[in-house]
Amino acid sequence: MSDLVEFRKLKNLIAVVEEGNITRAAKRVYLSQPALSAQMKDLEEELQVSLLVRDRNGVKATAAAEILIAGSRHLLKLRDDLLATTRAAHRVSFLPMRLGFSSFVDHALYEMVCSIHTSLFPSCEIRPESGDPVDLLHMLERGEIDAALVTLPANGPGFKAYPFMQSRLVVCMKSDDPLAHLKEIAPSDLRGKLTIFREPKQHPEAHLRLLEMLDEVGISGEVGNTNKTPHDLQWMVESGYGYALIREGSELQTGLVTRPIAGVTWTVDSALILGKFTSQRTMPHLVREMRKRLRLQATVPLSKPVRSVRPSISEKSLPLFA
Repeated sequence: MSDLVEFRKLKNLIAVVEEGNITRAAKRVYLSQPALSAQMKDLEEELQVSLLVRDRNGVKATAAAEILIAGSRHLLKLRDDLLATTRAAHRVSFLPMRLGFSSFVDHALYEMVCSIHTSLFPSCEIRPESGDPVDLLHMLERGEIDAALVTLPANGPGFKAYPFMQSRLVVCMKSDDPLAHLKEIAPSDLRGKLTIFREPKQHPEAHLRLLEMLDEVGISGEVGNTNKTPHDLQWMVESGYGYALIREGSELQTGLVTRPIAGVTWTVDSALILGKFTSQRTMPHLVREMRKRLRLQATVPLSKPVRSVRPSISEKSLPLFA
């Protein structure tokens, strides 16, 4: 049986179960009652399961049919989305996609967005725009870019945020530091040592959030040195000016290590932000495909278990910007 016929039979099975009656379902799908009944019988024989239970009131789905229908709805939606994207790419001449990004966003997320967008719309040019979150959000508000990859929080009139990546916040220190032999660092050990921060003006809301979270565990965020890029921040640590908080998984310069903070689960949340006035028609398809890809990745078991931070009564899980 061809794939086209199979999709049609799955769609007709959904109609039968929703109507609860073969005759009404046949009218709905524009088939005769005998033809629809024959389709359902063929489907049962091919799957070798009973799909419908008939009684005086009509028909009901079996447990097997409910499983099949749930999956069929998903498959049919994916098919419709694929066809819609294909038709859109064929009929519409797209303007370049203007994508802003912050240097503190995980590069893997930026590459994923570009890769997925290119696979969906090969002929649509991507024009990257690097900048601080404050500047990027202002550009987004004015319609100068179509989307921005920044870390949360990201507030603005009419903005839509789609968080796609979450990373634990960890302490960055020199590998020969006396505390580097520990698996995790107690908050009390950070007092007076956590002095290297990103320039607060680049993301004021996130900086205030970070200071509040530090204060909750008894750490005073004494801003001794500020930096505008991840490279500069790590250079200050390597030069011995203090500790810094960075995103777990960040590429480290030689001579540096990271350690989690005991008792907290702080995270850096990266998101794709869309503006209210964006006219880029590729955005809805990009967001939908990103969500689908990340859901599939989440179902793949990890080769090694993730080392978790020791929990505590006051454990926090709040989005912030490093």
